Amino acid sequence: MDAQTTWFLLASGAVLAAAGALGGVARTRAPLAWHAHLPWNGAAFAGVAGVLFAAVHLFTLFRAG
Repeated sequence: MDAQTTWFLLASGAVLAAAGALGGVARTRAPLAWHAHLPWNGAAFAGVAGVLFAAVHLFTLFRAG
């Protein structure tokens, strides 16, 4: 995986984590709305996992050269 792909993973993970956090807040404000049934905790977890993976990968890319 090159640096461009890793930057894309970092950005998309950050967007997914933010969307998951905002979706969780929206679910508590309107528990009977259509978006309350979406898996916001899973989206936030996937986003944070992607950000952590990309951050570690970028660290190893920059450390190597």
